[in-house]
Amino acid sequence: MTEPFLSFGQMTELYTFERDWLFEKFLVKLNTHRHLLLTADQHWGIEEYVKELGFQLEEKHRDIQICYVDVRLAQTSASFLKLFHRTLSHELHELESVADIRSDSLASLRLPSVIARKKRIRVGVFLSNSHLFHRFKDADSFLRTLRLYFQNQKKCIFCLYGNDTSYFRELVHAPGPLSGLGQLFELRHDPAKHRSASIRKLFHDHNKRIAYTTSIHMSYIVDNHPFYLKLLAWHVLIRTRNQCTMKSVDKALNDLILHFEDQFQRTVDSLTIKQLSFLKASVEVGYKLSSEAILKAYQLGSSGNVVRIKQSLEKKEIIDKGNHDTGSHETIFVDPVFREWLRIRYFKTNSVPQDQVW
Repeated sequence: MTEPFLSFGQMTELYTFERDWLFEKFLVKLNTHRHLLLTADQHWGIEEYVKELGFQLEEKHRDIQICYVDVRLAQTSASFLKLFHRTLSHELHELESVADIRSDSLASLRLPSVIARKKRIRVGVFLSNSHLFHRFKDADSFLRTLRLYFQNQKKCIFCLYGNDTSYFRELVHAPGPLSGLGQLFELRHDPAKHRSASIRKLFHDHNKRIAYTTSIHMSYIVDNHPFYLKLLAWHVLIRTRNQCTMKSVDKALNDLILHFEDQFQRTVDSLTIKQLSFLKASVEVGYKLSSEAILKAYQLGSSGNVVRIKQSLEKKEIIDKGNHDTGSHETIFVDPVFREWLRIRYFKTNSVPQDQVW
């Protein structure tokens, strides 16, 4: 009988995530009310890394409650204030404390300390996708105000994190408006070796065996994505009796694909025919998508049209730019399991109509 799919929280209870000195350092800093600014490359997995920080912070210190605010959901400073007000009041279940504070006023930024004082707790506010603050027209002036509000609040912890883009660097490095809010860390260490070692240790701790090449393969098929790799490792483990096989890896990957299928289907439903054709070419070919043969085979139009399609998919955060350091022009999927779903299920059962224009 197939084991039920484990949620992120359930898996965390059963399997202690690998720890390194920097992770432990962050926990200490946050517990002592040292605010943090964290950046990483888009495919590095900072979202799940910080969620794990928040999870362990709450587990170790029961007087701390974490609230996550996604900057991606706001387009202006005014909409961010409303989002901030709404998210804190609902996630921290403290509606009375916010009754006299207008959701569209700067006073909303004082809510963490107001709620902390009322509930006699410490409040941690983690702002994800903080690299998108640059979209606000009044970004500099608003963020300077936000920094002043955050710095002066007691019993509060603030962690802003996002992709290491040029826009975000301008905000967090001096003299940027967020510089000085907290200590800045750029997460750049290569986690590949640590994660494959972590997989082998997981199997060893459960008296099971896995070959080095198999652990590397598991890391490879999910692009070494921290969250997906840990999910995949656990589901391979529960399918393994003694020795891990590639067949078990394939079945566990299928578990992940089926679990997220509804979400992936909604994503493709929002795409145009040409965007889907581009993704099909990316999955099947991977590079040289502007060559005449590929343009013709996948009916992508001109090379200029390919550039526009790529830009639209980057804005939707479906693909990322290639590694400019290595000169790679291969399309990088932000979500590697979405790519595998396209390859294994979607494009094998659905043909992409080519009689519509982009």
